[in-house]
Amino acid sequence: AVGCIYTPISGYARISGHTPMMGVLPVSFECWPRGEPWWGTAPAFPTNYPHVAGDGRLLVESDGRRAMLLDFIEGGTSGSTLLSEGEDRAPPMLTQLGEVLARLHEVTWPSEHKLRDVRSGYPVCNMGDLLKGDELKVLEADSRFAEHPVVAYAGECTPWLRELFERDVPWGLIHGDGFLDNTLYADRPDEGGDCRLLALIDWEDSCVGPLILDLAVSASACCFTASNELLADRLAALLRAYCGRRPLAVAEVASLGDFMAAGALACAFYRFGEFNVRKPDSDAEAKESWKLHLARAKSLRSGATARTAVEATLKQLPS
Repeated sequence: AVGCIYTPISGYARISGHTPMMGVLPVSFECWPRGEPWWGTAPAFPTNYPHVAGDGRLLVESDGRRAMLLDFIEGGTSGSTLLSEGEDRAPPMLTQLGEVLARLHEVTWPSEHKLRDVRSGYPVCNMGDLLKGDELKVLEADSRFAEHPVVAYAGECTPWLRELFERDVPWGLIHGDGFLDNTLYADRPDEGGDCRLLALIDWEDSCVGPLILDLAVSASACCFTASNELLADRLAALLRAYCGRRPLAVAEVASLGDFMAAGALACAFYRFGEFNVRKPDSDAEAKESWKLHLARAKSLRSGATARTAVEATLKQLPS
């Protein structure tokens, strides 16, 4: 499964259909509910679920690393790999992804299990770090980075970003990283039929946040070409499926483009910091990876080309 390190660990007995492995924690260990499943009485949400070790622990220590047992998704192909085989794959893939995100946003998390907030720092490409501004201030005070395009644009956008997260839109449990490389599909399981979404995986960015942010991050990640052209047909498929299950509130419709821009900005800020500041020995491709997302963020701000296309697509949705 994408997002997991396939390293067998001690402390787990092999379970039929499951393989012990190191993995990214679904949601987070500290708040994972025990007993009642968090999806309530609805059919199980398509993801890789954790399992307890023989001694009843959900999380174990092994060689200085924390690990948990996750489902192994048989026969799954990464969504990004599948989509690279042809644009004809996009409509069914994004339709199913939109439906699954809407299902997730129907979840009522048990009140006794507290979840971290998107403002806490790490979730959604370190969005909270941008909102708090401490990391940005450090970069602005460093002559090596103060004039960098990412730093300059983040500083310019900080007031707008903080206002965005004060808007009156619904909040709840979000995945936070709905890129296609965090999905697994069965490729045409019915001999010529459409592919089928098996699992949304890699929950390390999950948190409580604006539900529209989750949809926006996925739209920004899945509906652009490598040259930053917005593919309106992909966006329409994703939005129609989502809204068919969970209609957007008026404030969410008005904020989708802004949250798409925010997600792209956070991704640019994270990639710049991770591969140029914290890991200066990263390869050239990693060091330059911020450029695509910064350009995307700018193209999604009010009045820009991609933003106009997003607004046009929203107007075509059934009311």
